[in-house]
Amino acid sequence: MTRIKWTAGVFKRSFEFNSSLHVIVSGRLKMYQINPSTGREHTIYILTKGDVFDVMHLMDNKTHDVYWETLDDLEILTISIIEVNQIIEENPKIYHSILKYIGHMMRMLEEESNDICLHNTLTRLSHLLLKHMDGESHQLKTINNLPNNEIANLIGTTRAVVNRHIQELKKAGAISVKRKHIDIENLDTLIAIAEEKYTNI
Repeated sequence: MTRIKWTAGVFKRSFEFNSSLHVIVSGRLKMYQINPSTGREHTIYILTKGDVFDVMHLMDNKTHDVYWETLDDLEILTISIIEVNQIIEENPKIYHSILKYIGHMMRMLEEESNDICLHNTLTRLSHLLLKHMDGESHQLKTINNLPNNEIANLIGTTRAVVNRHIQELKKAGAISVKRKHIDIENLDTLIAIAEEKYTNI
């Protein structure tokens, strides 16, 4: 594999990855779609260390119509699709690992679509915070220090709505915010809000 570095703020189109597969070593990469008529943006994934892109092209050999943006300085390992297919043919167990990874990503998409269809934006924000919280430290991973417009793109709403909900979560004592850094202050309260069992908001 070849080691490549991209600086923060680099934009890519999916057709640039038709002949190669990439594994993230460090940094974060946003995968998103844009409505060309309205300019509205929706973030599909934020990929980080250990994630692979563009694995969809590996499965069906078709161009994946998405955009990519580096949120940090990004370091990746890249390998040609031809070489990946040769490795899979010689080591069938690797294909099983790839399927497990794709299954994990599809499950994340299923949870996201359920959130958007079935829950209000406050519940969706609470789910997002819980999903990206470290179980031991209760600190946020991956999405921490993202601006509110990026968080809004992850849950299908606007920055103004996220701003309002963050203030509501702070008032409830569930979180605190300092310089875009969100800390979970009361996990039980955040869970209750995520489960729509908290009635004081």
